[in-house]
Amino acid sequence: MKNKITAITIIAIIAFLITLFVSFEKIGNEETTQKTDTQKPRVGFVLLSDTADNGWNETHYKGIKAACSNLDVQMVLTDEIPEERKPLEKAVNDMIADSLKIIVLTSYNYPTLIKDIIKAHPEVMFFGINWEMEAPNYKAYFARIYQARYLAGIVAGAMTKTNHVGYVAAMKNIQVYRGLNAFILGVTRTNPKAKVYVRWTNSWNEGKTEAENANKLIDSSNVDVIGFHQDRAYIIEVAEKRGVYCIGNHVENNKFSPKMLSSIALDWGIIYKDFIQDFLQKKDNANMDYWLGLEKDAVGLAFYSSEVPDSVKALVNTAIEKIKAGYNIFSGKIIDSKGKHRSEEGETISDEVLRSDMEWLIKGAVEP
Repeated sequence: MKNKITAITIIAIIAFLITLFVSFEKIGNEETTQKTDTQKPRVGFVLLSDTADNGWNETHYKGIKAACSNLDVQMVLTDEIPEERKPLEKAVNDMIADSLKIIVLTSYNYPTLIKDIIKAHPEVMFFGINWEMEAPNYKAYFARIYQARYLAGIVAGAMTKTNHVGYVAAMKNIQVYRGLNAFILGVTRTNPKAKVYVRWTNSWNEGKTEAENANKLIDSSNVDVIGFHQDRAYIIEVAEKRGVYCIGNHVENNKFSPKMLSSIALDWGIIYKDFIQDFLQKKDNANMDYWLGLEKDAVGLAFYSSEVPDSVKALVNTAIEKIKAGYNIFSGKIIDSKGKHRSEEGETISDEVLRSDMEWLIKGAVEP
């Protein structure tokens, strides 16, 4: 009996030691994993809306994830931060307190809202999609989205039957004007009889206002194709209900309706990888130009509806090849909506003007 008890005791002790060893090994592995994670470079990102909005912020998020994975970087992300001082200030200050040395501001007005914070922290490198902000530790990055909007304008100009194309624009800032003017050029160069009717919402994400403006364009201006520069899909829904064509904005697939002819597309992963890699390799970001377009396949059209004929696709493909070969769409004779000549034959509007001095509408725009 005593021998049995002794044997059971020994077995119990061995089992205990094995359990203890496994536990210590698990803890050791967790500590190693945590140590490895903390050794990764960390990059902070601030997003305007949620990461599943089927629009601007979702495409940003996917691009951020892809770039961070590719570069083996730890993503530190805060979303649903409106373009308002207090929530943005808190989000950025929290990242600075967390010792982040690179912070990416993904909405247009973010940099100017906290320019004092940016200038007060020269030890942190900030990136934003706004060339109106200047500081030694701030660098603008963006995609040449206007090239994609030009392609979308070609589709709209070719597909309209009424020669009335609508466009619901967000903020009256240079980024929106630049894209809208490119869209108008695409429409009018493809269809000189067409006009583009423009209404403004002064917001990125106001469903009721966007729907009202889209309906007004359809009712009062007889538009049969409508484009927009907004974050979400409200105008796509209006177009579907009203039976008119539309051009999506940062929509990755045509799950809505064949009435959505195409959509502006960006590959943010290419853009984020470009400047984050330069930062990690300690290159002088201040002297780098991060404005990528068709030449790096950073922008384009996401898809075509089944209602877009091959002849229209051919027009777009011709334009793509021309731009990739060096053609600047803002070249040749360009007159604004008030009759002022902005470019003449043989001239080109420079990147400097496109970035900092395009707060005007091109001829062919109508603001009802």
